[in-house]
Amino acid sequence: MSFMSAGVTWLGLGLTLSAAGLVTYGLATLPCSGGVRPEDAEPACRPARRTALGFGALGVAALIVGTVCVVLHVTDFR
Repeated sequence: MSFMSAGVTWLGLGLTLSAAGLVTYGLATLPCSGGVRPEDAEPACRPARRTALGFGALGVAALIVGTVCVVLHVTDFR
């Protein structure tokens, strides 16, 4: 597998995970923004926020790996 195809694959994975993190965080904040008391909604929102943060961190890591692979391909690293 070439660096270019590996890089594009990692970039796609990173974008997908980052989008999943944004969607998860958006869904996690819904109970906190409604008519529910904040002290009741916070324990329910906390695990989803942590999951969203994990998705975001994995997405950023995958974007970095993909960018490095594409740069290695462009510079003809062997």
